[in-house]
Amino acid sequence: MTDQARPGGGLRTVLVATVLAGGIGYVIQAAIPPLLRQGDYLAFTTFWSATYLIVSCLAGVQQELTRASRSGPDGSGYPTWRVFAVAAAIAAAAIVAAIFAVIGPRVFPSDTAPLVLAITVAAFGYCLIAAVSGALYGVQDWRGVGGMTVSDSLIRAVALGLAVLMGGSAALMGWAVAVPFLLAVLIIWAWRGRRIAAHLHLDVGMAQLFRNASATLVASLATGALISGLPLLLRALASDAGEGQLASLILVISLTRAPLVVPLVALQGYLLVHFRESRHHASTVLRWVGGLLVAVAALSALAAWLGPIILHAVYPGFEPLSGTVFAAIVASAGLTGVLCITGPALLAASRHRWYVAGWLLSALATVGVLSSPADALTRILLALVAAPVLGAVVHAVGLARTTSGPVQADD
Repeated sequence: MTDQARPGGGLRTVLVATVLAGGIGYVIQAAIPPLLRQGDYLAFTTFWSATYLIVSCLAGVQQELTRASRSGPDGSGYPTWRVFAVAAAIAAAAIVAAIFAVIGPRVFPSDTAPLVLAITVAAFGYCLIAAVSGALYGVQDWRGVGGMTVSDSLIRAVALGLAVLMGGSAALMGWAVAVPFLLAVLIIWAWRGRRIAAHLHLDVGMAQLFRNASATLVASLATGALISGLPLLLRALASDAGEGQLASLILVISLTRAPLVVPLVALQGYLLVHFRESRHHASTVLRWVGGLLVAVAALSALAAWLGPIILHAVYPGFEPLSGTVFAAIVASAGLTGVLCITGPALLAASRHRWYVAGWLLSALATVGVLSSPADALTRILLALVAAPVLGAVVHAVGLARTTSGPVQADD
């Protein structure tokens, strides 16, 4: 067995690609704030958050296609996959265009029309990325997966750099975020598309594929609310924190979740395949969760010590935050990461309902706590920590009903 198909070789390839892509994304998020005033930074991060909330939702397409895809002797699943991919991309673009035609003036008060068009193109392009990535994961084409992960981030970094050099207007920044989705999927398809067409096999038909994808899309929307869409939620539901404190909280959340949660999000497809092929499903999941919690405990203590110092030194224009706040934010990232492990484990066992229930409860709890009458900082931190704990409990119950080895679909 070659590295192309071997799970260990796949993990190495995906991890390297994830580190590179994560590093690029981290540089983008770390480099932009000092170049912008606080108000401008909030405007940029709102657009970025809105875009990646959509991306997080559409990742459900990748999750289900990864679960359903296998490598076969022929491409019997390719015709179904092709129709599904195109239909899903068109539907995603139409829905996003309709929603932002209504909320666009409020979310993007300047350059509304070009930004609404840009976010529509982003939805179409990323849906195609999700479909191609899901098929690549399913046939275990790890080089293709790694190429997609890196190319998307690299093209976006270059595009954003050019946009800044050209003036950095909201419209330019929006198109710099959107266009790389389309460019990346075209490049990777030209490179690896033949493997999908020749070997893709699906374990469900078109109707079941749409039903399962609908479930994973709901869960992915909830995932996006807890990860990429969190700045958008905080600005909408916790604006009473004040612009200064809110900007600092969003900055710290973005910079701490990037290295902790984003890699696990990027590994969703690999984890799904890994858990699906594992003979000891439950023990494998526990090892991943245990390792993450140990790492996060150490990082939370480190953040409490160094976080305030780094914030003051690197971002002197931002309002200071206490070590306790830093520790809570890092711990919340780790708890959200637990859901990024238990979720693929449930999908691998075809437990779609438990998967959706855990993420949906976490998202609803986040909104509920943020809408409570407590003071802004208290409810923000409580929402960050308590919501993923509730979701993890639901996932744990679902996993407890899943035995090692062959598993049954939802009752």
